[in-house]
Amino acid sequence: MGENSFFQDGYAPPTAFYFQVKFKGFPEMDCSFQEVSGLKVTVKVTEKREGGENKLIHYLPSPSQYSDLVLKRCLINNSSLGQWCRNALENFKFKPLDFQVFLLGPNGKPMTSWTVFQAIPLSWELSALSSTKNELAIETLTIKYKFFKKDN
Repeated sequence: MGENSFFQDGYAPPTAFYFQVKFKGFPEMDCSFQEVSGLKVTVKVTEKREGGENKLIHYLPSPSQYSDLVLKRCLINNSSLGQWCRNALENFKFKPLDFQVFLLGPNGKPMTSWTVFQAIPLSWELSALSSTKNELAIETLTIKYKFFKKDN
């Protein structure tokens, strides 16, 4: 198998920079992000030594734990998603939402996707404001969710 066999067979590995996020019920402009991180699930285990046989260790898995998801984008005025976040964080009115993260192929069509269930905002942060830099104001939204699944 040659070094470029993936490309010769018409398959190109997905690129991590070409993705899309879709919150159900929010406009597409409201769901444009420059970075998504934290789509992670782990299982912790408890070690139990077998009585009388100290060499043997049994590993007992605990329920899956899901990391917080971090979304970053340019600050958008009058954002529906921003209002959802403020309503939860400032007014303590939480409305869990489902959304999807799509990994897109070179043609812009989804190659794979994950659905995130029952998401609520945990925090909102604005990047540092500096008069000596020519950068966009970036908002960071940290989200807690119950679980995610890879879509078919």
